Amino acid sequence: MGIKFKQWNQNFSNLKHLLVAALGALWSVGEEKERLLKLAIEAMEKIEEEIKGKEFFGGESIGYLDIALGWIPHWLPVCEEIGSMQILDPLKFPATASWKNKFLNHPIIKDNLPPRQKMIAYFHERSKFLFTLPPG
Repeated sequence: MGIKFKQWNQNFSNLKHLLVAALGALWSVGEEKERLLKLAIEAMEKIEEEIKGKEFFGGESIGYLDIALGWIPHWLPVCEEIGSMQILDPLKFPATASWKNKFLNHPIIKDNLPPRQKMIAYFHERSKFLFTLPPG
Protein backbone atom coordinates (compact mmCIF):
# COMPACT_ATOMS: atom_id res chain seq x y z
CA MET A 1 0.00 0.00 0.00
CA GLY A 2 1.07 3.60 -0.31
CA ILE A 3 2.50 5.59 -3.17
CA LYS A 4 5.51 4.43 -5.18
CA PHE A 5 8.36 6.90 -5.84
CA LYS A 6 7.50 7.40 -9.53
CA GLN A 7 3.91 8.17 -8.57
CA TRP A 8 5.09 10.50 -5.78
CA ASN A 9 7.39 12.32 -8.21
CA GLN A 10 4.47 12.90 -10.63
CA ASN A 11 2.25 14.07 -7.77
CA PHE A 12 4.96 16.43 -6.55
CA SER A 13 5.14 17.89 -10.04
CA ASN A 14 1.36 18.48 -9.94
CA LEU A 15 1.73 20.09 -6.52
CA LYS A 16 4.45 22.41 -7.81
CA HIS A 17 2.35 23.42 -10.83
CA LEU A 18 -0.69 24.06 -8.65
CA LEU A 19 1.26 26.15 -6.17
CA VAL A 20 3.00 28.28 -8.79
CA ALA A 21 -0.17 28.77 -10.84
CA ALA A 22 -2.40 29.54 -7.83
CA LEU A 23 -0.03 32.10 -6.35
CA GLY A 24 0.63 33.56 -9.80
CA ALA A 25 -3.10 33.92 -10.43
CA LEU A 26 -3.53 35.55 -7.03
CA TRP A 27 -1.10 38.31 -7.94
CA SER A 28 -1.92 38.66 -11.64
CA VAL A 29 -4.64 40.39 -13.63
CA GLY A 30 -6.33 40.02 -16.99
CA GLU A 31 -5.23 37.37 -19.46
CA GLU A 32 -2.26 36.30 -17.34
CA LYS A 33 -4.53 35.64 -14.37
CA GLU A 34 -6.88 33.60 -16.58
CA ARG A 35 -3.97 31.59 -18.02
CA LEU A 36 -2.58 30.80 -14.58
CA LEU A 37 -6.02 29.98 -13.22
CA LYS A 38 -6.49 27.48 -16.06
CA LEU A 39 -3.12 25.87 -15.22
CA ALA A 40 -4.04 25.65 -11.54
CA ILE A 41 -7.33 23.94 -12.38
CA GLU A 42 -5.54 21.48 -14.70
CA ALA A 43 -3.16 20.58 -11.86
CA MET A 44 -6.14 20.20 -9.51
CA GLU A 45 -7.71 17.75 -11.99
CA LYS A 46 -4.65 15.52 -11.68
CA ILE A 47 -4.76 15.72 -7.90
CA GLU A 48 -8.47 14.84 -7.97
CA GLU A 49 -7.72 11.68 -9.94
CA GLU A 50 -5.13 10.61 -7.39
CA ILE A 51 -7.34 11.03 -4.31
CA LYS A 52 -10.49 9.41 -5.74
CA GLY A 53 -11.62 6.48 -3.62
CA LYS A 54 -9.24 7.21 -0.74
CA GLU A 55 -9.58 8.81 2.65
CA PHE A 56 -6.10 10.29 2.40
CA PHE A 57 -3.43 10.15 -0.30
CA GLY A 58 -1.61 7.42 1.58
CA GLY A 59 -4.78 5.41 2.15
CA GLU A 60 -6.59 5.30 5.49
CA SER A 61 -4.28 7.66 7.37
CA ILE A 62 -2.39 10.89 6.75
CA GLY A 63 0.90 10.31 4.95
CA TYR A 64 3.73 12.27 3.35
CA LEU A 65 1.74 13.37 0.31
CA ASP A 66 -1.10 14.59 2.51
CA ILE A 67 1.37 16.74 4.41
CA ALA A 68 2.98 17.98 1.17
CA LEU A 69 -0.45 18.91 -0.20
CA GLY A 70 -1.66 20.15 3.18
CA TRP A 71 -1.44 23.78 2.13
CA ILE A 72 -4.35 23.23 -0.29
CA PRO A 73 -7.10 22.91 2.35
CA HIS A 74 -6.00 25.90 4.41
CA TRP A 75 -4.02 28.26 2.18
CA LEU A 76 -5.76 27.81 -1.18
CA PRO A 77 -9.18 29.05 0.04
CA VAL A 78 -7.47 32.18 1.35
CA CYS A 79 -5.77 32.72 -2.02
CA GLU A 80 -9.10 32.15 -3.75
CA GLU A 81 -10.81 34.71 -1.52
CA ILE A 82 -8.14 37.39 -1.87
CA GLY A 83 -7.77 36.77 -5.61
CA SER A 84 -11.52 36.59 -6.30
CA MET A 85 -11.15 33.23 -8.03
CA GLN A 86 -12.11 29.60 -7.56
CA ILE A 87 -9.75 26.69 -8.13
CA LEU A 88 -11.07 24.02 -5.77
CA ASP A 89 -14.71 23.85 -6.87
CA PRO A 90 -16.31 21.16 -4.66
CA LEU A 91 -18.71 20.19 -7.45
CA LYS A 92 -15.90 19.66 -9.94
CA PHE A 93 -13.47 18.15 -7.42
CA PRO A 94 -15.62 16.24 -4.90
CA ALA A 95 -12.90 13.80 -3.84
CA THR A 96 -10.43 16.62 -3.18
CA ALA A 97 -13.10 18.61 -1.30
CA SER A 98 -13.86 15.56 0.84
CA TRP A 99 -10.14 15.04 1.54
CA LYS A 100 -9.84 18.75 2.39
CA ASN A 101 -12.52 18.43 5.08
CA LYS A 102 -11.06 15.23 6.53
CA PHE A 103 -7.57 16.72 6.57
CA LEU A 104 -8.64 19.99 8.21
CA ASN A 105 -10.67 18.18 10.86
CA HIS A 106 -7.91 15.76 11.83
CA PRO A 107 -6.95 16.72 15.43
CA ILE A 108 -3.22 16.96 14.72
CA ILE A 109 -3.81 19.25 11.76
CA LYS A 110 -6.70 21.28 13.17
CA ASP A 111 -4.85 22.13 16.36
CA ASN A 112 -1.75 23.38 14.54
CA LEU A 113 -3.05 25.59 11.72
CA PRO A 114 -2.44 29.34 11.65
CA PRO A 115 -5.58 31.42 12.21
CA ARG A 116 -7.43 31.99 8.93
CA GLN A 117 -8.07 35.68 9.61
CA LYS A 118 -4.36 36.35 10.09
CA MET A 119 -3.64 34.61 6.79
CA ILE A 120 -6.26 36.70 5.01
CA ALA A 121 -4.78 39.88 6.46
CA TYR A 122 -1.26 38.81 5.45
CA PHE A 123 -2.19 37.91 1.86
CA HIS A 124 -4.32 41.02 1.49
CA GLU A 125 -1.44 43.27 2.56
CA ARG A 126 1.01 41.32 0.41
CA SER A 127 -1.26 41.70 -2.62
CA LYS A 128 -1.58 45.44 -2.09
CA PHE A 129 2.21 45.72 -1.86
CA LEU A 130 2.84 43.64 -4.98
CA PHE A 131 0.37 45.67 -7.03
CA THR A 132 2.32 48.84 -6.16
CA LEU A 133 5.49 47.45 -7.78
CA PRO A 134 6.28 48.35 -11.38
CA PRO A 135 5.60 45.55 -13.91
CA GLY A 136 8.41 43.22 -14.86
